[in-house]
Parts: sequence; structure tokens; C-alpha cells
Amino acid sequence: MRCPVSTSVTELSEIVRRDGGVVIEGLLTQGETSTVHDQLQPHVEKRSPGFREDAGDDEFYGRKTVRIQGLAAKSRQFVDSILLNEILLGIADNILLANCGNYWMSQAETIYIAPGNPAQTLHRDDINWSFAAKQGIDLQMSVLVALGDYDAEVGATRVVPFSHRDGYNSPIDSSLAQPVELQPGDALVYLGSLAHGGGANTSENRIRKALYMGFLLGWLTPEEAVPLAIPLEIAQTLPERARSLLGLSSLRGNTATTGIESFAQLWQLDRDHLDKLDGTFLQ
Repeated sequence: MRCPVSTSVTELSEIVRRDGGVVIEGLLTQGETSTVHDQLQPHVEKRSPGFREDAGDDEFYGRKTVRIQGLAAKSRQFVDSILLNEILLGIADNILLANCGNYWMSQAETIYIAPGNPAQTLHRDDINWSFAAKQGIDLQMSVLVALGDYDAEVGATRVVPFSHRDGYNSPIDSSLAQPVELQPGDALVYLGSLAHGGGANTSENRIRKALYMGFLLGWLTPEEAVPLAIPLEIAQTLPERARSLLGLSSLRGNTATTGIESFAQLWQLDRDHLDKLDGTFLQ
């Protein structure tokens, strides 16, 4: 289902739960989209396609796909317009907080698919945390933002509608997959249990440009070692909420204010660093 950016967070959250995902049209303005793209482009140009040069079989990540991480250190517009986007955080609150005290960013990266790259195998992201996925709860809320061309010919993401209801390890019927086409600034928001995958880029000279980000239950380990990619001088400039989402300050999921329970916080042994470095644990 497609909804304008003016749609209420409550309605968007209900659609995500019902369908497994939703397209938010115009989540980013044209200016925000262009700025994120331009801030990341120098880093994209330096990166070779493929997951790692020594990865060998690289079909899943794409031999002709450019992925860069550490986006919070490379684009402040990413932090302000995507990581701290009030609509995305509102949906994440509704979806994830029922099963955790707080959540954080699991991963963020570009996914730029070049011509000739085949379709990605359909998959569910929650398989990364299979033991937790067996509990039948929502582990992750993901978002793909179009930063440029994002139609079926260039490899728009394919999704299997309602597949989030089938169970994390259920067979995926690829014949049911449908491409989700986006305009620059549009976003596909979906659950980690929804079957999906990047499409094949069959164009002659166009690149599918997307930015991926996922929010994850705070008691699970993120895919990306985010704090390792953010220098202290950048970390200290970020808002406290951003630092928490990025794993750079205390993930205060425990709301207790009295008794022994009030002392239990993630990073409690580094609490002195909060005072010394204004909420960052980097030295």
C-alpha cells in the first residue's frame, strides 16, 4: 500500500503490521534527498562493487552492487533526515517497543545496483537472529529510501506481500514477488520478517540508488559495528538520541527509578564517560 507522508504514524504502523510493509511517498524532500546523495557520492565512487574484495562468492550482496556503511560519519543529512526522522521513529516505537525497553540501529548502507547485476535471493532479514525469530515477535523495522532511479528495470526491491505472517523460516514462493517502485525521497518501510530481495538491473546504463537502514530490538546485536566507524569529533556533534541509536551512549531501556532495578542500564560500567564526553563512550 502507498501512503502520502501526511498519513498518521498510527495508520502507517497498522498497515505495516497488516501487510508487512508500506510505501511512504515523499518521506524526504527533494532537497534532503539530493543532499544525502551528494554527501555520500564521494564515498560511493571510492568503493569497489561487491561485499568484500576477498569474499569469493558474492552473489547475495551483489558483484555489481556498491555498499558503503558508516553513514552517520559520512552524511549529517542522513542523521537528521533519516535516522532521526520522526515518522520512522514513531513507527518503530509502535512496532518494536512492545518487545524491548529501547531499540537501536542495526545497520545502514547504500545499495547501488549497477546494470547486469542479477536479482537477489528472496530472504527475511530476521534470519540473522533465528533464535529470537522463533519467538514470533517483530525483531526489526527496516526502511529503504530511494536516492535516485528505483523502478523495476533498474532492480526495484521485490517483496512477497503478507509473507511476514508465514514464520521466519517458511518457504518463500518467488512467483508471488512484486517490485516496489519508488520516486526519489519515497521510502519502503517493512518488517524484518517480510520476504524481499533486490531486483535484477536490466537497464543499459542506469543505477538503482537506495539507502537502507534498520532499527533492531535493543537486546539483540546489530549487524554493523556502528561505533567503530564514527570518529570522536563527529560523535560529539550528534544529538543524544542519535548517539543512543548508534550505540554511542547508554541505551536506557530500563525505566525503573527506585530500588536495585534502577541501577541496571546498558553501559552502566562506563557511566563516567557520559559525564566526561557528553554522552559518548569514545576516547
